[in-house]
Amino acid sequence: MRMKNKLFWFCIVLFLGTSCSSLKNIRVSQIEAIWFEYSPNQNLNNGSKFEGEILLQTYDGKQHEMSKNSNLSFSSPDIRRSGNSQSYTLVKKSNSFDDDKCYLTLKYANRDETYVQKDSLLMNFRGPLKILYNGANGVSGKNQRNRGTPLLWRDGKDGEHGPNGTNGGSSKNYTVHMWKQEDMIYVYSRENNANTAPFYYKMKDDNSIYFDLSGGNGGNGGNAGDGGNGKDGDIKNEKMRRVGDAGNGGNGGNGGNGGNAGNLNLYIHENCAEIESLLTVNTKGGRYGSRGMGGKRGAPGTPLAGQQIGRPGFPGTNGAEGFKGMEGSVQKYIQSFDYSMYKN
Repeated sequence: MRMKNKLFWFCIVLFLGTSCSSLKNIRVSQIEAIWFEYSPNQNLNNGSKFEGEILLQTYDGKQHEMSKNSNLSFSSPDIRRSGNSQSYTLVKKSNSFDDDKCYLTLKYANRDETYVQKDSLLMNFRGPLKILYNGANGVSGKNQRNRGTPLLWRDGKDGEHGPNGTNGGSSKNYTVHMWKQEDMIYVYSRENNANTAPFYYKMKDDNSIYFDLSGGNGGNGGNAGDGGNGKDGDIKNEKMRRVGDAGNGGNGGNGGNGGNAGNLNLYIHENCAEIESLLTVNTKGGRYGSRGMGGKRGAPGTPLAGQQIGRPGFPGTNGAEGFKGMEGSVQKYIQSFDYSMYKN
């Protein structure tokens, strides 16, 4: 019985190893098609999170799920992917109320060959509507490694300074008009004082709407590396070698500033005044980035009898915290207006 179990698990490991190996080594000449597959029964509207798969079919008729395959890349102006998972978010900014197609590009590369396939997804405008104008988060500085004692030299190395975090992005100011026709809520949005084109959104009635005009968070400052220790005094080839000095700790990076939130002027038509209770608007300023910590100083080497002691290192200084972004505001107006002028 034990031998059978061992044989069973050996076969499973062998099968998985062979499958993964063969999947990574699919040649471009073997590919018949690549496409993005999703269920249209999910909520597919701006801001919707949904599940999808990237499938590859070879000429022998076999299909492979490619989401975690490092040879395949996903890019889209309308769909944001969460890492290498099968989770996606719609972030399309439609240029008309009839613009319901989200475009994407799938690229498989193996050695010097590539297979590129363009595909698309259709929105069904079901579920809550999320209009995302928030600023991007800043990038945190990378924590530095501690320094050691050099191989050839006597003194400990100084710790590397922590990089600064970058600032969070700011949102912008928008004016939005909203109305109802039949069973649909229509949203016309335009950036204030800009020559950019308007954006068009719609959703099935009785769903909630979320506007995000928050500022992006500032990136954290990176922690500095510790200074290295100096070498001990010793004797080599009848020659006394000095004690090594300690390395200084690096300075911590500064935190980035939070981005400013945007302002929203929202005009709600009287024919959908009830939508006000289903509205949420985020106009918070971005969080400031935390400071990076200074590195610890290294220790000098231990002297031999009669030797001068080594110089102690200096500890690094902590970085400074960033500043919080400014809060935005929202002004709501419920009134009648001619929405035909906002239809494209």
